[in-house]
Amino acid sequence: MKIGRNEQCWCGSGEKYKKCHLNRELDDPVQPWEVSAKARNAFSVRLCSAPSAMHADCSGQIVRAHTVPKSGSLGKIATNGHVYAFALTLEKLIKHKGKFRAELVGVNHASTFTGFCSVHDTKLFSPLELHDFAASQKQCFLLAYRAYAREIYTKKAAAESAKNHSQMDRGHPIEKQVMVQSFSTAYNVGLNAALKDIAHHQPRFEAPLLSDDFSLVRAYVITFDVPPPVMCSGAFCPEQDFDGKVLQDLNDLSKVPSIISITSFFGGQNGHFVLVWLPDDDEVCVPFVKSLAAIPDTELSSALVRFMFEFVENVQISPAWWNSLSQPHQTALETRMAASATPTLGRRPECLKPDKWPVVPWPIRNRKWIGIESCPLTEDNENVSRDQRKS
Repeated sequence: MKIGRNEQCWCGSGEKYKKCHLNRELDDPVQPWEVSAKARNAFSVRLCSAPSAMHADCSGQIVRAHTVPKSGSLGKIATNGHVYAFALTLEKLIKHKGKFRAELVGVNHASTFTGFCSVHDTKLFSPLELHDFAASQKQCFLLAYRAYAREIYTKKAAAESAKNHSQMDRGHPIEKQVMVQSFSTAYNVGLNAALKDIAHHQPRFEAPLLSDDFSLVRAYVITFDVPPPVMCSGAFCPEQDFDGKVLQDLNDLSKVPSIISITSFFGGQNGHFVLVWLPDDDEVCVPFVKSLAAIPDTELSSALVRFMFEFVENVQISPAWWNSLSQPHQTALETRMAASATPTLGRRPECLKPDKWPVVPWPIRNRKWIGIESCPLTEDNENVSRDQRKS
């Protein structure tokens, strides 16, 4: 590659070539431990995710908040105090030769982030922690808010960590430099779009909390007779439904995508899988949920497993359940997790459709829509109990 010393560098940094990539191949390479240390620092920031209007009440003591409750949920599926989860760190990727592998994690550290102070972690989520889950609109919203807060936290941490990506080509030949810079540019475009989306969604999700009005919250709740062996908490933008129909184009960065939250947990008496969204997202989220609602009970658990591993990296897994799967089945789910953790890899257009890896169905008690009886998109759906489906 020929470029003048005083010309702008080819990498797009805006700096002159002589101050940027000239003789970059002679620099000392960035060491893996350097990258890992900076990533750990970015993902260990301590802050309170309560709305800024509530910050006057912050305790200043940031806690390790569980997005899936420790004793009430994780304790139900743990073996010797441990669950399987995915530690998505550079050290783990190196250890497993670039593969994503589920590993045992103590429940004290599973599904946590330093995203709330002690006051707000207790005050905001007491309707979930101190009471059995009754699928009220407020409880459903709090599940979504916690999942969304973690999503904001991880996106901002990823953006901070990504500042180091452009230095990863040091000490490498020009071909590798081009590859690294191309990836860094594409990754940052996606992150910048995500941060823009966060700025749009944040006031929408804070409004019900600040007004204490949850009447517009939408949810779809699946209740099980047992704790679900796969638990999760996360938020994502549905690209396609369970039939493979495209719902929105995430490559169109001119539009803010609709968002939905997912929480799988044990609510005191039963297991639950809860999807939550707000009215502005009906156009995308209702068709997505309707495609899930149409799946029969015998196939529903398999569909939920595909969904969680494909779109949510924050999953916690029962060791007994995981160890009951065949090695090829585990590998297939770990491959799905790679798509969740590395969205730049892209997803298959029909990734939610049935595959050759069904799971033993989890006994379902009922399914119901919450807060959207008047929504025209759901007029052909009714709350359906187990006994009604049998009749």
